[in-house]
Amino acid sequence: MNFDRASKENPGPSGAGFVARDSQGNIMAIGAKRLVDGSNNEAEVQAAWEAIRMAKTLKVNHLNLEGDSLLVVTTIAEGETTTWSLNKHIKLIISALSSFEDYKITHVKRSGGHAVKYSNVIIES
Repeated sequence: MNFDRASKENPGPSGAGFVARDSQGNIMAIGAKRLVDGSNNEAEVQAAWEAIRMAKTLKVNHLNLEGDSLLVVTTIAEGETTTWSLNKHIKLIISALSSFEDYKITHVKRSGGHAVKYSNVIIES
């Protein structure tokens, strides 16, 4: 499950998107959500949340979550929140991840893949 955000300005209009793939790489679901003015980090966290929600809808047991925001991935992976303004949202994500049989969250290089494309489309619409 890849997640990403697109932001036209920081802060400013943004989108949160995800692409769900099966273990063979076939696309199972794609989603994006338009967000009102916010920061790039807020959009990235929202994209992670939307990806997790879709994984639950798809009844995924073993979640491999991939994002290109090192800050967001590291914060979630370490399971520790900070005084960061998104603390409440990070806690919700960490709690939701515990409902999977197992999960892994990985930082990946920005590739301009499907998740960011759909995030951009939702901003433009």
